[in-house]
Amino acid sequence: MASTLEPVQVHLLHERDDPSSQKLKELFHRNHTAHAVLHNPRLILHNHLPHALGSSYLLGATDVQLEAIYLSDSRTLTAANADKLHREKITTENWRDFLGNKIYTVAYAQFFDSEVEKRGGDWVSVVEDYLFTGPRPVINGFIGGLGHSFIHLAYAFEFNDKEVATEALSLGCTEYDPTHEFLDSAPPDNSTYKTPQLEQVLRKIRADDRFDGYANEPGFVNILTLLAHHEAQVLEHWNAWVVEDPIKQLGDFAHTAATLFMETCNAEGEYDFYLAHILTVAHALRVLFPHFSLERQVSLMRQYGLYAVLVYLAQLRPETEWKESKASGDEVTPSWDKIYKSALDNKWFVDVHFPKVVRGLKVVEETWGLADGLYQRAAATFVAKFNGWGGFGLGVDAIP
Repeated sequence: MASTLEPVQVHLLHERDDPSSQKLKELFHRNHTAHAVLHNPRLILHNHLPHALGSSYLLGATDVQLEAIYLSDSRTLTAANADKLHREKITTENWRDFLGNKIYTVAYAQFFDSEVEKRGGDWVSVVEDYLFTGPRPVINGFIGGLGHSFIHLAYAFEFNDKEVATEALSLGCTEYDPTHEFLDSAPPDNSTYKTPQLEQVLRKIRADDRFDGYANEPGFVNILTLLAHHEAQVLEHWNAWVVEDPIKQLGDFAHTAATLFMETCNAEGEYDFYLAHILTVAHALRVLFPHFSLERQVSLMRQYGLYAVLVYLAQLRPETEWKESKASGDEVTPSWDKIYKSALDNKWFVDVHFPKVVRGLKVVEETWGLADGLYQRAAATFVAKFNGWGGFGLGVDAIP
């Protein structure tokens, strides 16, 4: 029998009158009305404010800190009324015509806002109807854009926020990933082995010399070239992964995602930006899974597994085990409360991805167990060592 999972706590900001809750509620709405979900260069990057604000709030950020995060990141965002964004009206008849077209980022958000309003604020039914219906459901391409659509949607569920939900739908439509074709219609099974462990798939990929030399630098652009030149090999390993108990398997791989990410820290204290998203998407799926049937969970795990394989390959197949430095003497890992405080007192607290990693590690521990304190040690180490992001390779300029 497949495992079950309780929903996470829903934080109803309108029922709370403390300054942080009121500020977060205000900033969610301010961001929704002021900014597009995509931004420059070339609308490749994403508006992460709901993730950063929501995770920082749950770490204990004050209203002043939340405002500082908003002001820091909003300087880089694209205004919702920017001239370059397309204004053609999206309707229930034509909404699929613009999938994957980034200049419709605001038009999609406005369309979904309207759909939610028509239903008296029932954003969950809008998510259901627009993500899961039809022979080529949009959910099958939701992993596009580093999985931010899943992360965005998870924060909508966690805060029961209709505007964050419509942003997630907009992001999923504009970042509709070409790999949806492998979920819409399963490719032939060309696997040469079978395993329920996604970590084992990564280990097999690491040892597969057919991928030797496929790229000289890490970075997102490698995902595009991988499928162009190594589709059969990628699918061979992906097809080897058997998903039968998605919740247990998500927990197992969240452990791998944590150790894989922690091992990427270089001598300068930089952590791999792209591998961080394997962890934060796992956190998002943990939030979302209680709302979905077993059949949907299996499909989402298949999508997540393909994403993890592609990102792992794009980042040049690093070690999956964290060779953590052992504490000396009587040194004790800080409590979670102290880790949270250190994160919020850190100079990096305004970085929009920094708090998501800390919170992701905590939620994995809360959901699947202590793992001998690994997640707590990882969070403490990350907060203490973090000095920026790496793994970009040639950067976004290399993306066609």
